[in-house]
This record gives sequence, structure tokens and C-alpha cells, in this order.
Amino acid sequence: MTCFYAKPDQTYREHIEDAYRAWRETIAAKRQLIKRISMQYGLSVERFLKSSLLTVVLHDLGKMSDPFQAMMDAVRGGKKFNRRNNYRHELISFVFTAIAAIVLNKEEGALTQVPVEALAVAGHHRPLNSDLTSFERESRSPSPALDPHGLKEALALAEEIFVREGWRLPVIDEKTTQERPYNRLAELVDPVKNIIGKLLDRDGYDRARDLYILIKGILHYADWHASGRARVNYSVEKSPEQLEDDLFRRCREKKIPFTGLRPFQRSMGQCSGHLLAIAPTGSGKTEGSLLWALKNSREMGGAKIIYLLPTMNTANQIWQRLTEIFGEENVGLTHSMANLFMAGENEEGEGDSWGDRRDLLLHQSFIKPVTVGTVDQWLTCGFNAGRWVLKEINASNAVIILDEVHSYDGWTLGLITSAIRHFAARGSRFLLMSATMPQGLVDLLKSILSDIGFVKEENLLNASRSVYQVVDAPIEGAENDIIDAVSANRKVLVVVNTVEKCQQLAEHFAGLKPVCYHSRFILKDRKQIEERLGNSRFVIATQVVEVSLDIDFDWLFTECAPPDAIAQRAGRVNRYRERDRDSRVMIYQPSRQSGKIYNPLDNPELLKKSYEAFQTRQGRLCERELIEIVEKVYSGYRIDETEPFRIAADMYRQTQKRRMALFDNRLGEDEQEVTRQSKYDTISVIPYCFYEKVINLAPSERKWYEVKVPLWYFMNYKKALSTGLCFCDLEYDHSIGALLKPAEKGTQIW
Repeated sequence: MTCFYAKPDQTYREHIEDAYRAWRETIAAKRQLIKRISMQYGLSVERFLKSSLLTVVLHDLGKMSDPFQAMMDAVRGGKKFNRRNNYRHELISFVFTAIAAIVLNKEEGALTQVPVEALAVAGHHRPLNSDLTSFERESRSPSPALDPHGLKEALALAEEIFVREGWRLPVIDEKTTQERPYNRLAELVDPVKNIIGKLLDRDGYDRARDLYILIKGILHYADWHASGRARVNYSVEKSPEQLEDDLFRRCREKKIPFTGLRPFQRSMGQCSGHLLAIAPTGSGKTEGSLLWALKNSREMGGAKIIYLLPTMNTANQIWQRLTEIFGEENVGLTHSMANLFMAGENEEGEGDSWGDRRDLLLHQSFIKPVTVGTVDQWLTCGFNAGRWVLKEINASNAVIILDEVHSYDGWTLGLITSAIRHFAARGSRFLLMSATMPQGLVDLLKSILSDIGFVKEENLLNASRSVYQVVDAPIEGAENDIIDAVSANRKVLVVVNTVEKCQQLAEHFAGLKPVCYHSRFILKDRKQIEERLGNSRFVIATQVVEVSLDIDFDWLFTECAPPDAIAQRAGRVNRYRERDRDSRVMIYQPSRQSGKIYNPLDNPELLKKSYEAFQTRQGRLCERELIEIVEKVYSGYRIDETEPFRIAADMYRQTQKRRMALFDNRLGEDEQEVTRQSKYDTISVIPYCFYEKVINLAPSERKWYEVKVPLWYFMNYKKALSTGLCFCDLEYDHSIGALLKPAEKGTQIW
């Protein structure tokens, strides 16, 4: 008897049985979301589940084709196989699923007018866009023959699984084998015929998109967990008491006095639903947020926890903290550097192993019970980019923490507000946190989530950390004071607004062995720097130190920045508010380039107003006075009235119209679809000096040698090589990072 294979180490029957098992585990975990979406669109849960199971039992039927089984035989026998002779199995599966779904719609009533089941199967391995660029080979290839015995086995197994659920598999016409899969899909997505567009007009974009995401997302869960024979690990269980024990242990290790949870933290942990929390740095917002998350996750039947931050380095820091609490196996990490995991890989799903894709699937798609990432990874759901279906299904009906929500400019905040509205309508609960939040931003967030609770750390408002002094000079004038402070064995932090200034000062003070820390290090060096920041006694850095870093210094010398940024920088000084500690914050004039780097309001007077505001409020400032300075500088400013905010806030609607709700984003298709706007576009490159080290590395290892540089610099100094990698003529020093060549006349680095 012939044995048919779905994977080199998995028979077809084994894979479908494992997928069915994972499907049952997934629908149990996502029961609340399934109920919510089904009720919203007037469907019974059973009707939805029949369509969902249909995709699971038929998604790999195309692997019964002669070329696929020939490929499996070759791989299993250790022989070479020309993949150009293969035919994407999901195209064949698409046709069978489409026919079965039509029958199911006639018998049970339509799920949607758009054939979401068939489209989910067609795109369950590779991007599905309207011009079918993922299937160019198939557009030129004849339809392959199906092994009649294999087809019979696949349909019999599908029917058997439906019977186990007490249902009947829709009858599939024998003529289906005569269909030309590519032509059938091409006709459906043809922009001239506009079949999908007409069907969307009947369904409505939200209905089609929501049900497509739910169908396809569950299929991904079933298929990928089956590929690894893994159980679905959906949510974490931890009590507030256990979390308090973890906090006590961490404080003991760091030699920090711990007398129990603060009232502010307990208040956060008692709140159900959306919450806005404002508290100074070092007040324990992270632990309070976890108390809130665990309570709300439990109330929602075991929801995922998603913790989003402004920058990659802050995400790394929080990920390390949460792995200590929940275990590394339960906490995913996702940010832009992870995109390289897929670079240069073979066709996904055609014989590759679960191990090849494990990090991508579990970390990058919000699949783990807890995920830490940059806000950008969440926002790309609105652009139908990357693993948007998985991220969307996992972020729906989840508890989502947005930390340092004050730190975004108008464009990104416009996207965030649209995303909050979108996911709140799909059952997600939000915690929006900040140390410094102008009243205008508070009002905006309350208008988006009208039922949001509010918690503010009042006990620390009158507490002070440091003495503030404004110096009427550039930061270079602090040279003697910095030398004296370091020589006196104080822990000294210097923060400037540009990478170039950071590098110049690090070289100038090289004799004092400072740690230089900014965004222009290769990832390998940056990770090592971050690991030793907490024990460093002299650090020169840019604004990368501002948010969510658990570091503690005695004195801060800083260039002037917006007041909320100064408050964040000052939060790295005397972090635990020791009363007898000599802690100081010295604020110097901003450099000429600062206005271009640090101007989220696009207001040329911002830094001037900030500098003048601190000049009038020097001395030992408490947290309340810092908040008053923030309010004074931002008074009268409404970020939601700016043009970038208004344009970005409408991006969800615009994107869904362009993508016809369902189709994947083509890379670089729309220049507006970015999560951050900048006058100075950047690109990730590998300094050419590392060529010999990286050229033979696996794609997943090359990321450690990447660094971001201005796009203009790359265009001027790129290395044209046949490797397909972005090499750039760039001097690199492991202690101070990437050094740009001087700008050409008329071109500024920043």
C-alpha cells in the first residue's frame, strides 16, 4: 500500500490528524472571540466551525499531486529535487475547498459571499496579493495530476473527521480534478472582472475581513502546531500573590528594599477593562501593568498578553524581565530585526522543518502566551503586512499594554488611535501608560475609549529625586564637571540628542572609559552594551536611554530636550528616590541639530520653550513640578489637530480599500504605509568591514551585524555586490559604533 507524505517526517494522515487535534485546542482557546464574531454577524458558532474545519481537513489535499509526492520521496531518500518541477499544493487545495464551501453555503447558509475559506487555504503559506506574484511559476505550468489513491485517502480522512464532530462533509464533485487551479484563482481576483469587489459590496468589508482572519488564523494555528507536533500553549496562569513573590525576589537580587506592592500597583491590579495609568519612572508601572493584565486575561477566559513599547531596546529590556516572571518558553519577542529570519530561505512549507520556522512563528506572530514587541509590529496589521492575519487574530480579544504612550509623534499616534478603536471593537482591553502625559493627550485617549478607567500615582507626586540646574552653555562646557564627577566615583550619565555628538564625547572622554550607547551599533554590540549598562559608572548616550530601562545614576548631564523627554532622562537618576543621595540633573543648551532630531510637534519653538521653562523652575523639583512644566510647554497644543495625525488616523480605511480587505501588502507598494514618519529615512545595512564574517552565515545570524544608516548615506556609499545583501562602505568601531563619512556639501547627516 502506497504511503503518502505531507512532510518528510510526517505522513499525510499523521499531519491532518495532528492539525485536527490542534484545531480543537485552538477553538477552545479562542472560544470567546469566535462567539463574539459569530454573534456580531448573525452566525451560529457551529456554522462558523464547519467552515473552519473544512479548511483544516482540505488545506493540504494538493499534496496528493504527483510532483509533491515525488519531492517527498527525493527528500526522504536524501536525493536532490528540482523545486522548479513542483506545483504549489495550496492552489490545488484552494479549488477543492472552494467547491466544498459552495456546497456548505447552499446547505447551511452562507458564511460570507466572499469565499474566505478557499482564499485562506490559497494563502496559508505564501503572501496572497491581487496579482498573484507568489504563483508566477504555476501561471506558466500545467495543472499536475493527482494520485487517485491519494485523493481518495484525503477525502475519506476529511469525511471521517467531520463525522467525529457529528457533521457531514460537503460532497465534492468528481469534476473538481479537471479544474485548472491557477486559472480559477486568477479569475476570482482579476481586477477587471472585480468579482471580489462585487462580493465585498454585499458582505461589507468588516464582515469579510473579520471572518477571513478568524478562518485563516485558526488554520495557521492548526497547520503549524501540527507540523511541529506541538500542543497549543495559549495563555499564562499566575496569581497576584505569585507575581508579588517574583517582585520580592527580584528586589532582593538587586538589593532594593521591598515592603510590598504600592497602593498604586494594587489599584491597577483591581481594574477591569480599559485603563489609563500615569506614574513617574521607577514607581513600578511594569509590575502594576502585569497585575492588571493577569486579572483581565483571567476574566476574558485566558486572553493573550501583548506588551508594546516605542523602541527595540526597550522591548528587549522588558522581554528579559517578563521571561524571568513567566518563563522564556511563554514570552515572545518581536521587533524589526526579526524580519531577517526569512531572508534567503527556501520556499516555505515545501519540506522545511518546524525548527526552521519556530522562532518566526512563535515570536513574530504574537502566538506565545505573552508577547513583547515594538508598537510597529502591531500597527502593521492595519497595512495587511507581514504575518498580519496571525497578529490580528492574536491581538483580538487580548489584553494589550501600550507603555510610554506619550512618546509618539502625530503620525504614529494617529495610527495607534485607529488601531485602538479597531481592536477594542474586537474585544481587546487596553492599558495605556506613561510617566508624563499632557492633559490634551489624556483627553484624546479618553475620547477614544469612553469607558476607560483612570489611575494616577499620587503618593509620589510630592517626592523629589534630584536638584535641577540649567546651564547657559553647550554641553561641551560641562567637561570639567564631568571629569570631577567621574573621578569622585559618582555614577554619571550624559545624554545628548544626536549620535554624532554622542560619539564625539565618547572619544573625547575615552581616558575615563565611558560606555557609549546609541542606535548606530550593530545588534551584536548593542546587545552586549545593554547587558552591562546597569553596572556601568559612566555612560554617554542618546535618547535611547529614556524609556523603560532599569538603570540608576547619580548625576545627569543632558542637552535640553522636550520636557517629557527630560523627565524620562531624569528618571534614570536616583531611580529609587534615596533621600540622602546627592543626585543632580544639569540641563545644557540644545545643539543646533537637536531641533531636527527632537521635535515631535514640528514646532521650531519647542526646545526654546522647554529650556526657558526649566530656567524658571530650578532647584529640587518634585514629580508634580515636572508635570507642571510639561503642561506649560505643551499648553494649547492638540496633537489630534495636526495634519499627520489626521492622515494617519484614516489609514485603516484607506488600506482596506486598496487591499480589498483581504489581500496581503506587497513590499514597498505604498510609501505612506509606514508606522513612523521621518524626514531622514534610514535603512538597515551591514558594514562592509564585516563582509568576510557574514557572507557565509545563515540569514538568521546575519542580523547581528546590521546597523541603520540614513538612506542618503547608503545610496552614496553602498557596495554593489551580487550577494543580494545590503553592504555599505562604513567605518565601524566596536566601542563607539558606525562612523559616517562627512556629508557631501549641502547634505546634512541630521
